[in-house]
Amino acid sequence: MVLALGLSACRIDGSVTVKVRDDGSGVVVAAVRLDGAAVRAAEIGGTKLEDSVRLSDLTAAGWRSSGWRRAKDGSAALTLTKGFARAQDAGAVVAELNGADGPLRAVKVTRSGSTFTTDWGFSGVTDLKGVSTGIAKDPDLLGRLTGQRVDVGALDQRLLLETQAALRLQVVADLPHAAPREFPARAGVRTVMHTSSNQTALTRVLALLLGLLVGVIAIVLLVAGELRSRRRRA
Repeated sequence: MVLALGLSACRIDGSVTVKVRDDGSGVVVAAVRLDGAAVRAAEIGGTKLEDSVRLSDLTAAGWRSSGWRRAKDGSAALTLTKGFARAQDAGAVVAELNGADGPLRAVKVTRSGSTFTTDWGFSGVTDLKGVSTGIAKDPDLLGRLTGQRVDVGALDQRLLLETQAALRLQVVADLPHAAPREFPARAGVRTVMHTSSNQTALTRVLALLLGLLVGVIAIVLLVAGELRSRRRRA
């Protein structure tokens, strides 16, 4: 319960950026900053922040971590990055970061097009209302709390409310040929995200126009030459 009470004065700022390149590859960048109060809450009981927030699963899955960087004011920041080779892989990368209980759902990047255009799309849902603390899914933690006669249900609910109030989350969709679109997530609210961009293959269009122009000139020259030949014969 002490942790839940400590979170009431905390501030946790997070952002997830999905950047897509012209060829469909890209990178997901997750950044989080805990203010001094949040760091102290995470380290209650003498546990270091580096140990209380486990990153081993993500690094094992190919995520690059900056490690926790502490500031003089007691805050700490962390950045995680992972690339993807195809646009359709971006959602799976975000899902690795989000986990089963996270606030990002059904994130998807699409790429489609024709000979002269390419259409990009980004969609997903931020759901801070449906976020879970994960306490009930951690057998070790659950066992320790039960052994100390802690009301796990009450703690879980209080911790969830305090986390929602402390968390500030922003999702950024950075698609080719468009300005980055920001989607702020609000506590207790489910928000649908959607944005798109369009790319015209100017080089292909110019090549087609040039080819048509050359064809027209060739026809004009052919007709002019035929007319000159007829005049000579006449």
